[in-house]
Amino acid sequence: MTERTLAIRVGSGLDDLRFGMDEAQVRPELAVYGNVENASAPGGALSLRTQGLDDSFSIYAVFNAEGLLSSLEVWRPDDVSLIDVDFHGIPMFATPADKVLARLAELGHRFDLEDQWHPLLPEASIGLDREGGDDCDDDGPARYFQSIFLAPHGYYSRPLAAG
Repeated sequence: MTERTLAIRVGSGLDDLRFGMDEAQVRPELAVYGNVENASAPGGALSLRTQGLDDSFSIYAVFNAEGLLSSLEVWRPDDVSLIDVDFHGIPMFATPADKVLARLAELGHRFDLEDQWHPLLPEASIGLDREGGDDCDDDGPARYFQSIFLAPHGYYSRPLAAG
């Protein structure tokens, strides 16, 4: 049994971290998961990183130009019994990636699988990462998702070509 499970809230965030929050609101929510550090690149938008519970686990929070939370990326801990991410009742880090994708397809989700290492759920604004990891399957991608990227609704929308 996992000690702590974070729930994906499609299009709005993760647990109590909600897109549109400002830095002062996000910092205490991130602090629940460990130490909060500034992860901004020089000249880039504000980014915060938290690390704790398990040294391999972290959450990145990226802010837009207005200083509001615009995306999150959650990294898989080495010990998924400490913390995991739930989506439709599926433990996203503890369940093999192929099984996650099969279950989500059963639930009606559509995928962009153009990049086998980075499957996307465009309608849910979720990006999944199978790159790296200690346990790659026969084709090269990691057996388990290494991170989950979350953004507000419409993040992966592409404008229609003029016709």
